[in-house]
Amino acid sequence: TDKPACVKSCNPSCDCGHFVEIGNDVYMQFKQLEGGKYEELKNKNVDCGFGFERNLMFLNNTEDCYTTDLFTGVISKLEELTGIKYNSDEKATKAFRIIADHVRTSMMLIADEKHLKPSNVQQGYILRRLIRRAVRYANMLGLEKGTLSMLAKTYIEGDYYKNFKNLVESKQIVFEELDLEEERFLKTLTAGEKELNKLIERLQKFAPDNKKIAGAQAFRLFDTFGFPLEMTIEMAGELGYVVDVEGFNKAFEEHRKKSGAGQTGVFKGGLANNDYETTKLHTATHLLHAGLIKVLKSECKQSGSNITPERLRLDFTFDRKMTEDEIKQVEAYVNEAIKAAVPVTMQEMSVKEAKESGAIGVFDSKYGDVVKVYTTGKYSSEICGGPHAKNTSELHHFKIIKEESSSAGVRRIKAVID
Repeated sequence: TDKPACVKSCNPSCDCGHFVEIGNDVYMQFKQLEGGKYEELKNKNVDCGFGFERNLMFLNNTEDCYTTDLFTGVISKLEELTGIKYNSDEKATKAFRIIADHVRTSMMLIADEKHLKPSNVQQGYILRRLIRRAVRYANMLGLEKGTLSMLAKTYIEGDYYKNFKNLVESKQIVFEELDLEEERFLKTLTAGEKELNKLIERLQKFAPDNKKIAGAQAFRLFDTFGFPLEMTIEMAGELGYVVDVEGFNKAFEEHRKKSGAGQTGVFKGGLANNDYETTKLHTATHLLHAGLIKVLKSECKQSGSNITPERLRLDFTFDRKMTEDEIKQVEAYVNEAIKAAVPVTMQEMSVKEAKESGAIGVFDSKYGDVVKVYTTGKYSSEICGGPHAKNTSELHHFKIIKEESSSAGVRRIKAVID
């Protein structure tokens, strides 16, 4: 680069900035064993680490990837919106890079042919984390709501439209998903950040030598305020604190055991007991789950349940509050099944057969070789450990008494039968 060498003996291994690596070759020949010994590999190969963006940085004659043609439009837009010049402020530069990178990645995932959406499970959770981290840094810069979709528009209307047809075709979906997730997380961010700061202030005052946030405290931020663990780790780290991740996982597991069947799709842990009223509500829960999927036209994966003789409670992944009309439609779906007086049947089959039959379940879970599938006519089919009512007519009438938020991206329904 144009940056002068730090000393005469400066070489490519130095990180002063005079040398910039744009690629490397790694010749795979040996495997290192314990004790420092080496064993020759059966299959040898060459790994070529020539990153596209680093090569473009070299061709554009710039000093970092974010000043190449891939990012200049968005970086310029961020400079315009904030009044801060890129590379003039260390914290702002970091924020610019995170926002530019995460918005670009997010819009590509949303515009993909599968139209990935932010959620609390699997790939959707990766997308949610990317968007929310970008939201956090945009908020730090004082940027207004809607900035992420504006930046996505800058990308799409720049050079990207020439080579990514799916971006142009799906741009409205991209804008809507970014805006929705941004709006949803801003409330969580404000409340969670406030609680985290209060927690750290108490530690500074009463335990100044303690630089660790307990797992139970981090879990409270997650469970009560919907504040993601990785966000707590990052923000605490900026203030010189670490988080007891093992303690967080322990608290999470204890909560999962108390709350019921978690995300396994099997209700056996969700029942308070096996009496007649609880059993009937268990069957109603299956019908409710199926009704949610049908009415909301979403995967709506179960994320927890609790059933007592008085009522049922179902937590499910969904991005927004249900409308009154949607609640009525779900109620009508369950009551239609009750009125139809459908027998509840059980079959034992392999996980593959259950999946092919259309039964609801999380099929990457570690089920046994044989599972039970409870089916209620055309209304519901789900992997479950039982027990259930023998016929839907035993449920009489189904009523949703409350629909509310459980945590970020998860809704909770409480319902009764009479």
